[in-house]
Amino acid sequence: MSVTTNIRESTNSVVTLRDVSWETYDRLRSADGNRGVRMTYDHGVLILMAPSRRHARIAEILGRLVFVWTEDSQIACLSGGSTTMKSRLLERGLEPDKCFYIQNEAAVRDRDQYDADIDPPPDLVIEVDFTSMSTTRMALYAEFHVPEIWRWVENRLEVYRLIDAAYVHVKDSVSLTEFPLELVLQILELRFDIDETSLVRRFRSAISE
Repeated sequence: MSVTTNIRESTNSVVTLRDVSWETYDRLRSADGNRGVRMTYDHGVLILMAPSRRHARIAEILGRLVFVWTEDSQIACLSGGSTTMKSRLLERGLEPDKCFYIQNEAAVRDRDQYDADIDPPPDLVIEVDFTSMSTTRMALYAEFHVPEIWRWVENRLEVYRLIDAAYVHVKDSVSLTEFPLELVLQILELRFDIDETSLVRRFRSAISE
């Protein structure tokens, strides 16, 4: 069962369904035709979103900059991409725009499948937010014990740490200490003027200096 067509017909690319069983959510999530659809499931409420090019573009650039930083700093890193995080026990499920294992990289290096009931959560999740959905999704990430979220909203990058089961806005990243957040903003502001390869090269050059 594919729901992609219905989502794309929505003016804001977001559809909310209620009274959806876990079995229905699981079936929709597993359908090949829905691979490009982000799904957020929380106790019977299913939110479907087809990311725009702007959304995907920001997420991809941020992901590439994380890789450049970890390479330059010689930090072990494993990309989880948009891996579905779901748990029938919690009755919750969602996909981040990007996620990374850093502190827990060695613990999941030999695993290609994610199991929320036995695997540690990603150390870092990136959320690109043009619809204010991340404020709802953060409660779900807390249930999965994701320690840090970077939230791109209104042309700024916010960092949140999980403290006492709630996310707190903090100044700097703990997952990637000394990551140059202000430099990232400068790089992203140039995305309309130069190509992404040049953006990454400029970022690499700046951190090397």
